[in-house]
Parts: sequence; structure tokens; C-alpha cells
Amino acid sequence: MSEANFLQEPPANRLQTIMHRLFLLIALSLSPVAFAAPEPALRTTDSGTEETFSHRIGVAPGGTLTVSVDFGSIEVTTNGTSEVVIDSVRRVSMSTRKKEAEFLEERPIAVEETPNSVKFTAEKKGRNRSQWSWNLIRAKKAEGRFRISVPPQFNVVLDTSGGSIAVSDLSGSVRSDTSGGSLHFTRITGPIHGDTSGGSIHVSDSKGEIHVDTSGGGIDVSGGGGRVQADTSGGPISVKGFAGAAEVDTSGGSITLENIGGSVKGSTSGGSIKVLLPTPIHGSVNLESSGGGITVRTAADSRFKLDAETSGGGVSSELPVTVVGSRENDELKGDVNGGGEHLVRLRTSGGGIRVKKSS
Repeated sequence: MSEANFLQEPPANRLQTIMHRLFLLIALSLSPVAFAAPEPALRTTDSGTEETFSHRIGVAPGGTLTVSVDFGSIEVTTNGTSEVVIDSVRRVSMSTRKKEAEFLEERPIAVEETPNSVKFTAEKKGRNRSQWSWNLIRAKKAEGRFRISVPPQFNVVLDTSGGSIAVSDLSGSVRSDTSGGSLHFTRITGPIHGDTSGGSIHVSDSKGEIHVDTSGGGIDVSGGGGRVQADTSGGPISVKGFAGAAEVDTSGGSITLENIGGSVKGSTSGGSIKVLLPTPIHGSVNLESSGGGITVRTAADSRFKLDAETSGGGVSSELPVTVVGSRENDELKGDVNGGGEHLVRLRTSGGGIRVKKSS
């Protein structure tokens, strides 16, 4: 419609036209678009083909970075700018340079952005990539490293089929998933959800709702606070100096818990449990093991209710216990040092239970 015709329209029609144009502009501004990123640089060597890519994108704090790659490690840090800065390297070694180039072309780097998000991808579409990519990496035919920095207040969603993921110094939510590597989270303020099928998980000095799961490695959490839920099918779990509740479960390793500032729940089918309780105890304690003994250490004057029972050994306590009912070798129930607010419940079918004074 020409401006002359627009001015001749009735006021109601003009308002409708203005609103239509406004909604169209908003929709266009919010739609994800392919960003005019530079082309990756390629170089060939005697050992293969190397591709490098660097790019900077202006963003607002509080946005979201999404990364999805077929293979390679992902490292996210923060910067003092209002930019997402991307630096990546991919190396491929095959029988011919032509095959290497085709391999990279089938997994092109793409960058999309909206006013509050950046999406970075380097993957082949329409393929069950997880097992294939991991096999390729294990054969040392392909490797990648994706280093990205974001503003301090940002959210990240990270996914790789074959490599480790590390995120540090971020205030925002973190979701990370890898089929073949370790996870590292350092000084994160915000919820963390991490999942790996083939590696260990390390969380340090992070605060928020923390959910981590691995099918093939140990889990270590140190410092920080909030609430942690950790689950592994193939390794030990250690949580130390965490100011909040902890719930941990392993089918293939031991559990170590020290100075947890909240309720504690731990279960293992394949190892012992060792716990150092703070004084005073900050919440209920519930520990179960099918594959080892349980040792609980706490201050000599610690006060709590004890409910300990084993079918694989005896129960003893260095702290005074006012026994409820008859005293049995395989169980000990009563008030410790006159009792307290919280219950310490201990169960094992694979060893003895020991309650000891901490040094």
C-alpha cells in the first residue's frame, strides 16, 4: 500500500495496518537466522586436514548458547564483554585428503542467532551419530576442540557425541550431554544438569540444583552448595564440603561424604560408605550398602538418633548410646549423647557398621 492510499484509509484501518506491520517486524526480529559467519579455514598436512574457525557475536546478558557437535571437546568460559567468542579446531585423518574434506563438508559449521540466543552446530544431519562418532574418535581419525567464551550471565546447552565438556565461572543454567567423555563444572551459580555415558564428572565450588549422571566413571563434588543429586553405574562418588542436601547412588563403587550441610542419602551396591558428619548435624542421614561396611565419624559430643542394622557384620559405637530395647550384635538403636533432632539410619548387608569419634 502506498503512503497516499494509506493516508486516505479510515483511522481504524490505518491502526490495523500499523499493528500488522509492527507484528511483522517483531516476528522477523525474533526468528532464528543463519549468521553471516566467516568461512572456516582449511589446511592440509602429511597427517591429515585441519579446519579452524573463529567468530565473535554481540549478545545481551542472560541469553542462551546452544552447541551441538558430532565429535570433539567443548570448553565454555566467561569474558568481560557482551560477546560470544567462538574458536574451534577440527582435525581429520583418513586415507585421502579428498575424503577428509568431504567428511568436514558433510558436517558444516553453522551459526544462528536471535536477539537472545546463539546456536553453534557442526554435525551431520539425519544420522544416528552417537556410536559412529565415538568409534571414529577412538580410532583417532577425528578430533575437535571447541572453545567458546560468553558473558558472565549466560545459559548454555552443550551436546557432543565424543568428547569432554567443561564449563567455568558462569552465572546461569548449564545442561551438558556427552556420549564419550568427562564433565567438569567449576564455579557455576545456577542449576546444573550433566549426563555422560563414558566418563567421570567433577563439580567444584558450584551453587544451585546439581543433577549429574554417568554410566562409566566416578563423581566428585567439592565445595559449593544448594542440592546435589549424583548417580553412577560404574565408579565411586565423593562429596565434600557441600553446603546443602546430597543424594548419591552408585552401583559400582564406594561413597565418601564429608561435612555435608544438609540431609544426606546414599546408596551403593558395590562398595563401602565412609561419612564425616558435621556438628551439629544439619539434616537426616540415610545410608545403605549391599557391598561393604559403613563408617560414620563425628564429634564426640554430637547428638542424634541412631538406627543401625547389618546382616553382614557387627555394629559398634565409640559414642554413648542409650539403647532402646535389647542390645543385639547386628543392630544398635537409641539416642546418641541424649539424642538430637535428626535421625542417622544405617543399613548394610555386606559388612559391619562403625560409629567413631572424629579426630
